[in-house]
Amino acid sequence: MSDPLASSGHAVEPASRAATAAARSAEGAPGTSRPRAVIVGAGIGGLTAAIALRRAGIEPVVYERVAELRPAGAGLTLAANAGLALRALGVLDAIRARGAEIDVGEGRGPRGERLQRTPIGEIGRELGVSMIGLHRAALQEVLLDALGRDRVRLGRECVGFTLHQDGVVVRFANGDEVEADLLIGADGLHSVVRRQLHGETPVRYAGYTSWRGVVEGGASLIESGASVETWGPGRRFGMVPIGEGRAYWFATANAPRGTSWRDREALLSRFGGWHPPIAALIEATDPERLIQTDIVDRPPIDPWGRGCVTLLGDAAHPMTPNLGQGACQAIEDALVLANCLGRGPGVEAALWTYERLRQARTAEITRQSLRFGRLGQLEHPMACRIRNAALRLTPAGVALRQIGHLIEPGTAVREALSAVPGSTGVTR
Repeated sequence: MSDPLASSGHAVEPASRAATAAARSAEGAPGTSRPRAVIVGAGIGGLTAAIALRRAGIEPVVYERVAELRPAGAGLTLAANAGLALRALGVLDAIRARGAEIDVGEGRGPRGERLQRTPIGEIGRELGVSMIGLHRAALQEVLLDALGRDRVRLGRECVGFTLHQDGVVVRFANGDEVEADLLIGADGLHSVVRRQLHGETPVRYAGYTSWRGVVEGGASLIESGASVETWGPGRRFGMVPIGEGRAYWFATANAPRGTSWRDREALLSRFGGWHPPIAALIEATDPERLIQTDIVDRPPIDPWGRGCVTLLGDAAHPMTPNLGQGACQAIEDALVLANCLGRGPGVEAALWTYERLRQARTAEITRQSLRFGRLGQLEHPMACRIRNAALRLTPAGVALRQIGHLIEPGTAVREALSAVPGSTGVTR
């Protein structure tokens, strides 16, 4: 099997120490002997990692290919596992102020009939952190402010890297090179860092496409404090309050890959006859901000990185959004990675430990999310009736325990939480 590092023309080779000094000076690296990390990607995982690394005594600089960080994306939910990490990093209060607490999760049928209602707020009360719905852009702004915008270099597209015996040289499309002690690829589903490490690996299409939208003032249309998901044959529709008076909604439908239905009329033809306020949410959405995305993931891999290079978040373990854990697992990654690097004894050993601690959990959640999506996308009427009957018969306590098992921080996260100065860790 060919070596992606060698076959790409970027094999391990010595790097110029003069170039290293020039690069550090040009990038404004602090005059310190602390290990210096380059993080590729200014998304949620990359920014959280940078905040966590600074607290662990490591100097990070984040490089982002876009020239301007404009508000983008739609909504998301942060479960208690992510909330615990964000609290430890000192940003949870600012996030709470921008979002909405979620106390109940409810499943419904297309006519509005209740299939299941789960008091998910109980998990948050036990762990000391509530589930929060908020706009992705709001979370990114909070993280940017906490990190310091001077730590982010915009308009810097990573095109590759070269490993050498003392670290790594990261190359950018404008011809710049930066040397660092470690490189973290947090550059998402189509990660350049991952591609050099592992070659071209196709994504796995889950069999359905999705739409997402945000309605300004839409919080008045939906139940306060509730995340509601409606299941029909081969289709789903969800709605969540995300703070600042806004409502986030998403929809899915079984379809061939690449099917384009990016308009409200197509959505209304599929969901307009479902229970209120589904049609009202679709109609109130700015068509220019309607997002359609095919749902994909990738099978788990091992290892994630090599030497002083590793991956984080979607670059390492892209997962379908069915369990709402994509951003949460990237945040967990960031906390555990910083703890491993902070403890030492060396960069490569720390990255190896980080990957060992994170791979089993993220792989299992990737598999669970894929299975859950298949259940939600069942299309045959008889299969749907059986599924819905099973949901009705499942006691709320059983559903709550299943969610709690998903959210409950593992040993690695608990240790990382305890290691953050001033953190209260986990309350139970």
